[in-house]
Amino acid sequence: MLKVNFLIAQMVALCVARFFRKPLKLASPEFRHSLCLIIGLLMGYFCFGKQAVHLSVLPMLSYTLLKTVPQHIMGNIILAASMLYLSCLHLHRQIYHTANYSLDITGPLMVITQRVTSLAYLLQDNYRKKEINANTSKKSDSDEYRIEKIPSPLEYFSYTLAFQTLMCGPVVFYSDYISFIEGDRLNKEEEGKLIENEPSPCLAVLYKVAGSVAAALLYLSLAEKYPLSVLEELQDPTSEVSRTWSALYLLWYAYLSTLVVRCKYYHAWLLSDAICNNSGMGFNGYDNNGSPKWDKMSNIDIFGFEFAQNFRTAVASWNKNTNAWLRSAAYERGGAAWRTARVYALSALWHGFHPGYYLTFFAGGLFTVAAKKVRAFARPMFLESRPKKLLYDLLTFITTRVAMTYTTVPFVLLHLSPSLAFYGFVSEIRNT
Repeated sequence: MLKVNFLIAQMVALCVARFFRKPLKLASPEFRHSLCLIIGLLMGYFCFGKQAVHLSVLPMLSYTLLKTVPQHIMGNIILAASMLYLSCLHLHRQIYHTANYSLDITGPLMVITQRVTSLAYLLQDNYRKKEINANTSKKSDSDEYRIEKIPSPLEYFSYTLAFQTLMCGPVVFYSDYISFIEGDRLNKEEEGKLIENEPSPCLAVLYKVAGSVAAALLYLSLAEKYPLSVLEELQDPTSEVSRTWSALYLLWYAYLSTLVVRCKYYHAWLLSDAICNNSGMGFNGYDNNGSPKWDKMSNIDIFGFEFAQNFRTAVASWNKNTNAWLRSAAYERGGAAWRTARVYALSALWHGFHPGYYLTFFAGGLFTVAAKKVRAFARPMFLESRPKKLLYDLLTFITTRVAMTYTTVPFVLLHLSPSLAFYGFVSEIRNT
């Protein structure tokens, strides 16, 4: 029932979003803020009922901290507080809801956590930049993102609970959201000419809705053929899977079954992207051919992920705005020696406490470092001729698919025993 409510809410949001481009484009910022907030709250209650109270509690807690803690540490404090709150709900879900994962309140709260922490870090960083640049008149490249003061309650809660991205993202950073509300993101002079007409997102919306429907149909057609429950049979050494399957065939099956799971993400994320674009959010300038790009607020580059030739590109194409948040909250904080470890640790904690998450992100960290070193060593040897380069591209594509499958199986299995059984079975590939 929750999934049906989710789909209904998203379809309604897709239709309502259109009004923000036409009838409400010239409405006051206060009215647009209020409408985004009210629709977001109604959507939250429709999908989650009484659980929706958490959607308000976390932003209220974070806003209270914004108003009370010193600005030079507010990012660190709010990250710790919001992750603690989110972790409590993750643990509650894990303890009291032991069945297969279904839609629950932790999904929207994960997105809200990204928003409140990204805003807090922006305020913290701008405070430090203001101190450093107090005696200089040089304009910083990041001045357009500078926030001189804490947002008003209406601005803040509208930002954290906006209906366009409440359910499953993508992460919208505060400056981009305010530009959307105030309507000045395109009203700038470009080479002496004023841009009068906003480019239409209709093609982008149709493309993403079509992609979302295609992903849903692919999921429905493959889900029963390649269920994840088959991989759980590896725990039983007497099962048919354990006795008759080869490690190579298991990898192939695992690739297809995780592809089925990815289709659910593709369906939800592309639909959410379409909602953003239909309301006027996500315009990212023009490409070399002069066509408008609507990918500034986007979760996924499907082709970039599915056809990536190295692990880093695959990771960068998956949940793209979350990668930007991880860079801001973890990668750029502290020394360079543990950057990758901080990113994967925060990402694992943000997802929850199922052992499968930690196996995935531990393996992902190892593969990221190893792939970088191997690429630097091996790639120059294949650039001497086109046939060698094509061979290199083919080998890296296959290797990346194997590595990504090996890494992500524990993420979808969640539990430790089936994940270790899978790893143990695949290790037999060396003896085949």
